[in-house]
Parts: sequence; C-alpha cells; structure tokens
Amino acid sequence: MAKERRERTVNEKPLIPERYQHAAAIALLVVSLIAFFHEIIFSGKTFLAEDNIASHSFDTLIDDAKQQGIFPLWNPYIFCGMPSYGSLTLGGERGFDLSSELFALVIRAFSSIATDATVGRVLFYYVVLAVGMYLFTWHKLRQKIPAFVAALATVFSMYIVIWIMAGHNTKIAVMAFFPFIFYLVERLREKWNTMFALLMVIALHFMFVPAHIQMIFYTFLALGIYGLFLALRALRNKESWNGIARVAAVVVVASGIAFLMDADKYLSVLEYNPYSIRGMAPIVQSSEGTTKEGGLDYEYATNWSFAPGEMMTFFVPSWYGFGVHPYQGPLSNNQVMKVNTYFGPQPFTHAPQYMGVVVLVLALVGFVRNRKEPFVLYMGIVIVFSMLVAFGREFPLVYDPMFKYFPMFNKFRVPSMILVLVQIFVPILAAYGLASFIGGRDASMPPAAVKRWKYTLGGLAGIFGVALMLPSIIRGIYGAFFPQEVIGRKFTNLPAPYVAELYTFVVNAVVTDVIIGALVLLATFGALFLYLRRSISLTMLSAVIVLAVVADLWRVAYKPMETSDAREFQQYFTMPEYVRFLQQDTTKYRVLEFINGQPPYNNTLAYWRIENAFGYQGAKMRWYQDVVDVAGLRNPLVWQLMNVRYIITNQPDTAEYLSLVYNGPDRKVYHNTSALPRAFFVNRYEVAQGLDILEKIRARAFDPRDVAYFVDDPKASIDPPHPAANAVITHYGIQDVELRVTASGNNLLFLSEAYYPEGWNAYLNGSPIPIHRVNYMFRGVIVPEGVHTLEMRFEPRGFYLGKNLSLAANILVLGAIGFFAVRHFRKRPDSGQPSS
Repeated sequence: MAKERRERTVNEKPLIPERYQHAAAIALLVVSLIAFFHEIIFSGKTFLAEDNIASHSFDTLIDDAKQQGIFPLWNPYIFCGMPSYGSLTLGGERGFDLSSELFALVIRAFSSIATDATVGRVLFYYVVLAVGMYLFTWHKLRQKIPAFVAALATVFSMYIVIWIMAGHNTKIAVMAFFPFIFYLVERLREKWNTMFALLMVIALHFMFVPAHIQMIFYTFLALGIYGLFLALRALRNKESWNGIARVAAVVVVASGIAFLMDADKYLSVLEYNPYSIRGMAPIVQSSEGTTKEGGLDYEYATNWSFAPGEMMTFFVPSWYGFGVHPYQGPLSNNQVMKVNTYFGPQPFTHAPQYMGVVVLVLALVGFVRNRKEPFVLYMGIVIVFSMLVAFGREFPLVYDPMFKYFPMFNKFRVPSMILVLVQIFVPILAAYGLASFIGGRDASMPPAAVKRWKYTLGGLAGIFGVALMLPSIIRGIYGAFFPQEVIGRKFTNLPAPYVAELYTFVVNAVVTDVIIGALVLLATFGALFLYLRRSISLTMLSAVIVLAVVADLWRVAYKPMETSDAREFQQYFTMPEYVRFLQQDTTKYRVLEFINGQPPYNNTLAYWRIENAFGYQGAKMRWYQDVVDVAGLRNPLVWQLMNVRYIITNQPDTAEYLSLVYNGPDRKVYHNTSALPRAFFVNRYEVAQGLDILEKIRARAFDPRDVAYFVDDPKASIDPPHPAANAVITHYGIQDVELRVTASGNNLLFLSEAYYPEGWNAYLNGSPIPIHRVNYMFRGVIVPEGVHTLEMRFEPRGFYLGKNLSLAANILVLGAIGFFAVRHFRKRPDSGQPSS
C-alpha cells in the first residue's frame, strides 16, 4: 500500500495547470497582501503614524500651488522659509516625467481598491516588490514554489512590512525595484538585450523617484559588491570578463540616464545640499549631531546600532521585548492597548528584525547546500557584511572605516537600516534551501539520513513539548540571560510593580515564541521528511510550508499593526480654536510653539497656513540651525528677527514682552509686544564674522532697527531712513514676494526671510539687484531714494534645467522602448519565435 501511495504522488497532476502557475502565484501574492491589510482596504481604516500625519501637513501648500499653477519649490511655513523640493520635503506634479506619469496611472488604478487611497498607493509597491522577488527567484531556480515562498517571506518580513504601518513610505517605494534591477543585471550578464538595457533605465528611474537616498545607496552598494565579487572570481578562475563588463557599463550608463529623468529633483537636491545641515559644517558643535566636516556626528549617526545579541530576535522575536504589541492587563485597566516593551540597546524600536524562523532555517540549509554557487556565495557575503555594518558602534570593526572613509556614508544615520539587504537575501536563500529539498526526493533514503531526520524532528518535538508543558524551564533559561533588573533599567519611569508586570509579559511572549517557532519548524520539516519519503505530494508539501511561513510571519507582523478609523485622521486637521484666533490677524507674522517648554517637531500649523519659525525637517538649513544652537529659540531678539508675533504654549509664561491674548483649555497664545514687521528699514550696517554676529544675537547686544550685521561687506553708503520711509507687502506668494517700497535715501531694507542664494532673485522696478545675507541668516537689499516696486522670486536654475533634461530623457527612453517593442513584434510572425 505504501508503495502504491508513493507512486501516486510521483505521477500526481499539478493542482494548477502549468501554463497558469505564474499568474496564479502572482494572484495569490496579491490576495495575501489584501487579506493581511483587509481593514485598510475594506473597512475604512488607516494608519495614523506620526510620519503619515506629518506628510499631510503640507497638503494645503500643495493644493495652493496647484491652484496657482506653480510647482512648489519653496516652503514658507517652516524655519522662516526653506527649499521644499531641494530638501525633499514635498513636490508637485511632474508632468514632464512622462514615464512616471504613466506609472502613476497604474498606481492610481490599484489604489482605488482601498478606502484610503494614500495607503493603497503604498500597498501597490508591496505588490511590485512581491512580483519582483518572485520573478528574480524563479529566474535563478526555475522552481515556482520556492520562488513564491521567497516573495511571500520578503513582503511579510517584519522590518519590511512595518514600513507602511510607520509611514516610512519612500523606503518601500525604492526597494520595490531592487529585485527587478538584479533580475536585469543577471539577464544582461548572460546575454546582451537592448530591451532589457532600456528596462534597466526605467527600473533605476522609478527607484530614484521616491528619493530615499539611504535605500538607494544600499542598492548600489549591493550592486557594487556583486560586481567586485564577480570580477575577483573571474580573475581567480581566469574566466571571461565580457558579461561583467557589459552589465557594469549598462548599470553606469542606465544610472546616468535615470538621473537625467529625475534631474529636476536631484539637481535641486545637489543645489541645496551645501546649505543644509547635511552638507555644511556647523559653526559650533551642533545639537543636530553634525560634524565640522559636514557629515553626521558619530554618536548621533550610530544611535540605532544593531547589537550582536539582537540576532537572537531572528529566532525569538520577543527576546529583547519585541517593541510595540498588544497588551491587556493591570497597566491598561484590563483594556487592550499597544505598549512598547523593547529594552535593548537601541533608543527604541517598533519591532524586531524578524524574518521568520522557518525562512531563516531554510536559508541556512540553502547556503550550506549551495555555497559553491556564485550568487549564493555572494548573498552570504552581503548578509555577513550588512550585519557587521549594522552593528555600528556596538561592534565597530567594519562600520567605523565605512563611516570615516566611504563616500557619503557619514551622512546616514541608523546603521541597522542596512539590514534591508539581509531581509531580501535571506528569503532568496530560503528558496534555494527549499528547492534543494524538492529536487532531492528519494523513496530509498539511506538509514543514516532517516536517522538524522528522526533526531531532528524528535528534537523539535521535544522543544515544543517542553515549552508547552513545562514553560517554567524556558522562563528560567530566559531569566538567566535577562533578569528583571535589565528591563527595569530601561523603564526607570515606572514603579516596581509595573516593571514586574512588563517583565512577566515579555517572558510569556518569549515562551509563546518558542512554542510557535518549534511548532512551525516541526510542521515544515515533518512535511519535508514525508515528501522526501514520497509519502505526501508536492501540492501538500507546498500547502504546509506556505501555511507555516504565513502563520509564523503574520503572527509577528500583526503585533505592531495599529489601525484607526479614517475619520480620526480628519481630527488631527480639525482647526483648533487657537488657530481660529490667530487667523483673525491677516497681516504677515510668524509664531513659535512651545510644549512643556520645548518647541515641538511638528508642521501641523502649515495645514492652516500659519507660518512657524520652527518645524520639522531632517535636512533644515545650516544657518538656521546655527542660530538655534548659538542664540536659542527663547531669545526675544531671535523672535524679533524671525518676525515672531505670537507664542503658542501649553503652560503659563511670564516672560518679558509677552501678553496673554488667548487662554484656551490646552493652548495659550501670547502676543510678543516687541515684535517687528516682516520688512523694515535699518539705520546702518556693520560687518562681522558669523560667530560674532550670533554671539551678539545671543547677548541681545543690538537693536535690529538701528544696525544690521553683514557677513560680506557690500561696500555701500547707507542713509538712515526718514520716518516716512516704509515697505508694504503687496503680494506674498509661495515663492514670490512683492513690496511697495518708499525710500528716503540709499536705505537698507531688512526682510525676515531665510537667505538662500541658490534661486532667490530680487528685482527693483524690474531690474535685478543683489540680495545680501544680513544678521547671519536673513535677507537685506539696498534701495535708492524714491517709490519702487521690489520683487523677490525663487528661480532655482537646477530645477528648470533638470525639468528640461527630464523631459528630453523621457522622450528618448520611451521612444527607444516603443521602437524596439514594435520591431520585436514585427519580427515574431516571420521567425515564429520571440527575438532575444
């Protein structure tokens, strides 16, 4: 009977006809994503992570720019103004980028399935990543089931799936094209194909569009290591370099063309970078963690270093407390709530770097069994290298030389972010491991092999039984590594009983992880053993492994997921009464907000067109940050220079010059009685070094109406203004300002606007005049006697040049793709075969 059963499994027809298997695999991947995010798609839910909310703060600015028919290059609502596009804060419609516009149509069509279209657009990139992983892994192995498992494991890997929950949307938008790029690299290395070379341009272009520079950097780092690996291997084995040289040339040229397709964005970034905190050295040691060389401070850059001990979370996700997950108990009055119990060496984390214990074990098998295959060896090298870099300051052997000497690397923070390469290559290795089992079926398995399998399954069954029946043993082992005092040191703000409760919660989570980990491994390897003995079919094996992987990954990935009713999102942007009060003042002014004495990193006021002298942006202007670092934002002279008329706070404030004008339940608004207008005349000027100017501001050592300080001498004669002299703002646009100026002589006009030389131009009665850098970070112009129209317009050359380059490159690439596509299909009827 056993022999007959084995014969049936050998000759069993596939559940899905072979011609439909690729389509079915992709359809199942899409369905799995829809099922996992069903609340977002069908139930009117959304993610209200801080980054998701922050990204909508400038919706009003974007809408205003759209209505005015302009591309928003400048942001007047934060930091006294700053480049919006060059800092990658926001952008507008890029109709000249024809390929992206076509791609956007596909994204919009897909996103329409979700009640929250914004989340739907992000979810589309997960579909792209899943399809790319399936395509690439299938190309390497020519086995559909392992390719499907690799794709499934990648998109539900904890570090990758959490991006959409945390609002890190540009990360997935970049990495979605990673497997397509490697697929094209492999195809071009094997043989030249013009269409594949053009598709490489498109893939790189789409990767460049979201502009997450760190993720783009890691993609090229992985490509560079691969090229070096292949070159050294060819040198050692005395093999031909043709394929390597060909693909290297394609990547270089394609990257250049892709850059041109995005030139409007990247020329703007390159234009702005020398003036940002990432590109200009601070005048003093910066609170933003940058160095005199313009890179990030080492301590600041390495805050999120991945400790070697945290590798245990690859097997037991709760080993360091996990991160954010549901809790119900005394700490929450027995209500279900989200808590963060992570107690590891990083400042905090939402979730561990969990890839699935089944996937990880299969990956180890895949590497051991296929380590002589070049791409497998390469993946192993990248995984080890990425781990060493991710350790950062916890194990600086590799990270420190990279930080000191590798181009651009010292501008990146969060060393653990490089583990995205691990999260992609481990599932591919797992596919290799699974493929080795599927291809190794043998009814006459040697007795020694059967014995090893039984020992393995017996060991897993033993771990499962002990964890399930005697959990105190697991608790004891865990307690030997992490006694309660360890978690207490992380949560010093909690009383001892609460710490004990959290510790018990974490220990129980570890026990659960061990139980479920052992169970899914037992199911997976039990099914593999039966399959190898020809006791079950490939269909049954596939079902068991897919279910084990999904159960393992979904269980963990669901923990940090916190959805909210989409209507709650509107509550964040429901106008509060204090904003309504501020909007009664229709003149030009700025505000500063202090929550518990500190300015919050928040851009929400921009939604209501309130200009904030502070805000949130990871690459703010260096001169602004220098003012904050030296003079401080509690300085009344800084308030005067920044045109701060109102102080918003949640606490009473008795500071000089402040008068309470609005007293709400959660916010108070104070009028700064010493406030100065947005533009005013100054009696005279002096020239001083930058730090000296900042020290004068810090010490409140001058009256800004009497004297202005120039960094560079304009060598001009300035007349004190007559009382009748004035400057009236007649138009204040997003990126243009117009004033009617009445000057009594050669007068110096100060404007409380951020000085930025790459694009701001001034015109007096239509003729250009220079803009001077005044009082360290502001603008000044010298106006001759008479009544004039003064215009300032933001006209950055990088954007307008890049816009034309992008259009030209798009026409060239899309035209070439169309030409070769037509030629391809015209040839098919003649040859009867697809052309190569």
